[in-house]
Amino acid sequence: MPLITIMVLDLIKEITSNRFLIIMMEESEYTARMEEIINGVEKTKTKICYVCLSKPVKDVKEELSKQGFNLSDFFFIDVLTSHYHDPEPCKDCFFVRSPRDLAAIRVAIKEAVEKKSCSVILFDTISTLLIYQQTSSVVSFTHSIMSDDTKENVKKLFILLKQDTIPQEENDKLMKDLGMFADKTINFG
Repeated sequence: MPLITIMVLDLIKEITSNRFLIIMMEESEYTARMEEIINGVEKTKTKICYVCLSKPVKDVKEELSKQGFNLSDFFFIDVLTSHYHDPEPCKDCFFVRSPRDLAAIRVAIKEAVEKKSCSVILFDTISTLLIYQQTSSVVSFTHSIMSDDTKENVKKLFILLKQDTIPQEENDKLMKDLGMFADKTINFG
């Protein structure tokens, strides 16, 4: 798996030519880089499964709307809202009861691919799961998502923050372990 440091990148090409892509960035670049990544994904003209691991879906939708994205291109999986209260059901989101329930997240992703025709899965941000799980559990979860052959043409993009609320040692281990499975790792900055 090649590691490339990026200043300017043709994200559409990288997204379309790699099934399993890790994108690392500094926390300070998060908003601008996510907009760039989502622009790249949206231009592939596919349905996007946006897995909200670090923010509730309500906040993600507000940000996407402010940035001018068409929300009908997205289907969401929210792991935080149900953890705190019972959300109102909505047709464009599955609510998982807890960020600790990796099996339920995996089932929701499978349903998004099979029933909602998502062909890109965007994990924002996979490193957030380290708050709730051991690194080995997150790596196993990620590997099961990557190796799931429900639809072989589904692209998986995992966002990792280099500086996070996670201890750096755990974050580094996750980056290293996931890098072994990735088609490519993109390192912004």
